[in-house]
Amino acid sequence: MVKRNVRIIRVFPRRTNATPTDELAFIGSPDLFSWDMNVDMVHISITFSWDLPEVAMLEKAWRQVAPVSIGGPATGQRGEEFTPGMYLKKGYVITSRGCPNRC
Repeated sequence: MVKRNVRIIRVFPRRTNATPTDELAFIGSPDLFSWDMNVDMVHISITFSWDLPEVAMLEKAWRQVAPVSIGGPATGQRGEEFTPGMYLKKGYVITSRGCPNRC
């Protein structure tokens, strides 16, 4: 069986300096060209808790393109493997996960 590359659109509610800029990274709702991209999945990444109210709207809009998965630091889910360039712009790295002083 031939293993193919899985194409994943990553959606972010807002742009930051660390937001990826490749062709599969989107900010907000799908645009006119998103519908014809031939992707396998859509991942909505929520970094900030103040963006959580927007999650339902984004999920509803993007599920028309491909199956949707929601995650990110604001959801409280534990981060797993770090893939450079996937959810952070290439060149960014994670050195820690939160403040050890609980500040």
